Amino acid sequence: MNQPLCILLVDDNPDDRLLLCHELEQEFPDLKVQEILEAKGLEQALVAGEFDLAITDYQLNWTDGIQILEAIKSRDSFCPVVMFTGTGNEEIAVKAMKAGLDDYLLKAPSRYPRIRAAVRLALERAETRRALARAQAEQVELLQREQAARAEAEAANRLKDEFLATLSHELRTPLNAMMGWTQLMVTQRLNEQTFNRAAEVIHRNTRMLAQLIEDLLDVSCAITGKLQLNSHPTELIPAIKAAIDTVQATAIAKRIHLSSRLDASVGMILGDASRLQQVVWNLLINAIKFTPEGGRVEVRLEQVEEAGAESQKLADNLTAIPDSAYAQITVSDTGKGISSDVLPFIFERFRQADGSTTRKYGGLGLGLAIVRNLVELHGGSVYAESQGEGQGTTFTVKFPLMETNPAVEQKLTPLEEPLNLSGVQILVVDDELDTLELIGFVLGQAGATVTKASSAQAALEAFRQLRPSILVCDIAMPEMDGYMLIQQIRTMPNLGQVLAIALTAYARKLDQQQAIAAGFQQHLAKPVEPEVLVREIANLLKHN
Repeated sequence: MNQPLCILLVDDNPDDRLLLCHELEQEFPDLKVQEILEAKGLEQALVAGEFDLAITDYQLNWTDGIQILEAIKSRDSFCPVVMFTGTGNEEIAVKAMKAGLDDYLLKAPSRYPRIRAAVRLALERAETRRALARAQAEQVELLQREQAARAEAEAANRLKDEFLATLSHELRTPLNAMMGWTQLMVTQRLNEQTFNRAAEVIHRNTRMLAQLIEDLLDVSCAITGKLQLNSHPTELIPAIKAAIDTVQATAIAKRIHLSSRLDASVGMILGDASRLQQVVWNLLINAIKFTPEGGRVEVRLEQVEEAGAESQKLADNLTAIPDSAYAQITVSDTGKGISSDVLPFIFERFRQADGSTTRKYGGLGLGLAIVRNLVELHGGSVYAESQGEGQGTTFTVKFPLMETNPAVEQKLTPLEEPLNLSGVQILVVDDELDTLELIGFVLGQAGATVTKASSAQAALEAFRQLRPSILVCDIAMPEMDGYMLIQQIRTMPNLGQVLAIALTAYARKLDQQQAIAAGFQQHLAKPVEPEVLVREIANLLKHN
């Protein structure tokens, strides 16, 4: 062997040490020997651990070889130890072997050459033991990783199964009410009060289904990183009030006192107004859901400051206020609270405190995950606090405030009031006849003159004859889709400048971009509220 070898030599006989070193140097030219003559030196050598093998005598003035062996093995069980002694016997040899000794040699002139082979073999055995231990450790680690991965996969499967079961339940429940009432409306003679009640139930459950679909789409976009914001300087109070108005009826139905304390001096943030309203709506609907009848839910808006932040440029003429000023929204309730074992996971997708069939509260477990994603996209933070079950919950959202210069403020113009559609010629294209009839009726009620086409080919023929003011068109249609239709229309001489809205169930941001790129001026996702459709058409006409 040519590599350096460091040996710990414990022997108080200088002649024996000299003979031993001379013998080993013939086998190990780069030999380094650390001689140990007393207990303190042994302790220091063991702490340093800078030796490959130990050779010890049994009979020593200050201890014996068994204690030396045990001290070394207690520090490093793999370290090879050879006992080379002139006073040993079979009993000592057996005891030493049981304590982990690698080899036992009696001192004699003829035995010194054997020490070389004994050391070499002891080193090889030690390396074999170390390699085996490493292999065993790797096997144990691999098994633990496999078990952890299996447990994680099983947990994910359970969450998936619970989510799918919950999704089925949450979709079927409103559908049951809708189908039941619509059948009664068709087959029975209902009095006016019952008919109005049926229409109210159908409308409420339709909105519930639409919200479930929106939540699923938002989560899908969040997972793929495609959820985007239409950000500009925004005041939070209108968004908060709009969210409160939306949930007010639900709160009243549960006799929950819904209050707000909104500081009008809080500045603007760089944000997407509709997404900010969605954040507050999700927090409010969550609070109302988990608050018993007669409880309280409060929304607060205030400005808070945290020292030590640097000014950050976020957009043209828009800068975070240097002293780290934040708009803070808190939603507090007197509801069931959140237990400490559930609290760390409440913002995770598909997580619910109770996923069983006997659970008291509905929902898909997506709302808070959407809140966190939207808040983080705005550069903010959200966290929850609860003293435990039955103690209520407080959600706190922080958004960085903005500085705006006058040029930016001039861009913030109020929304135009919707215009009446009287005298407006509209061509509506959709292969779904129920949708076609509904849109035609809605626009006709708004005063428009409506022509309906159930295919792109029929729309082209009607378009050439009518020359409509505006086109409202579905995207997914057989033979020729809405993209192909608008592209053909845009090539028509003197007709290609018609205003066009894509009204489609393809509701992703990518779908919106594709619609605009194909030639539509506006993209609306189904289902759409009738008043929203009329307002968008009116605004499009007003600004063009």
